[in-house]
Amino acid sequence: MICSAAPAKVILFGEHFVVKDKPAIVTAVNLYAKTCITELESEKHLLISKQLRLETDIDKDRVPEQLAQFKHIYEIINDKYGITRGFKAFIDSDIPVSSGMGSSAATAVSFTYSLLRFLGVEFELEDINNIAYEAEKLVHGKPSGIDNTVSTYGGIIYYKRGYMEKLNVKWPQNLSLVVVDSGIKRNTGKVVMDVLERYERHKEIMKHIYDAAEQLVNKARNLILSGRFYDLGELISINQGLLESIGVSIYETDKIIYAMIENGALGAKISGAGRGGIVYGLFMENNLNKAIHKLKNIGYKPIIVKPVEKGVIELQDSLMNIHY
Repeated sequence: MICSAAPAKVILFGEHFVVKDKPAIVTAVNLYAKTCITELESEKHLLISKQLRLETDIDKDRVPEQLAQFKHIYEIINDKYGITRGFKAFIDSDIPVSSGMGSSAATAVSFTYSLLRFLGVEFELEDINNIAYEAEKLVHGKPSGIDNTVSTYGGIIYYKRGYMEKLNVKWPQNLSLVVVDSGIKRNTGKVVMDVLERYERHKEIMKHIYDAAEQLVNKARNLILSGRFYDLGELISINQGLLESIGVSIYETDKIIYAMIENGALGAKISGAGRGGIVYGLFMENNLNKAIHKLKNIGYKPIIVKPVEKGVIELQDSLMNIHY
């Protein structure tokens, strides 16, 4: 049996502004999508998703829409390497679906890694990233490629259209991110288009907001590279203010942000498209319990995560044990 795990992601700074060629900073975090593949005596190629509660034979012409990306990955790998052995693939994930944490990319990266290892072919991480990106195009149309890149390589990544830089730093042990899913689902494409239309209506004002976002992300990059993680809080809150100004903050996410700030967050903001989705806050360890208690009391399910340096990794024995 071959098993692997690939991490989720959190956008720390810069979302939306990347559409106008501004930079963003994204980190891999310790929530994982996992895939185990075992050989079958038959020639079938079975796929079981525990999280989605779906099972299919990916040789079939039609598979459930939620599993189409795995069929696409299978076809890409089969065309290149030839798959002559039957297998059963088990997929599970800790990552909330449709939350802006890169669930589809992480499952694509993990499945690709495990299938290539199962076949015994030589490959590089770049191969994993490229194949997963093709799967992401099936899911999202025109993705930036940042989700699959972060899940493949891990770490904290500074991203600008056509350029990615992994920031080689070690995250402090006493600093955590608290992620909360607002429970509000939104159409990411519509949110992006609404923001772009606002930009066109008020271009002379909006361009200054976008320039400020660029300066903010570059300052955050410099703080991270110099190890000044505790100084990121104010920049996180300023970034939230910029997101409010472009129309993507709503009452439900504001409520979470204020609860975090009032209970010890160094900073808190929307992560992703906004108008729902997730919020994250930056916390010192000694403030975590108070914040978690408050967030649970107002009806949310906070998740404590930390940035991780590694991307996709091979597991030694089972889906349940991740060895660092």
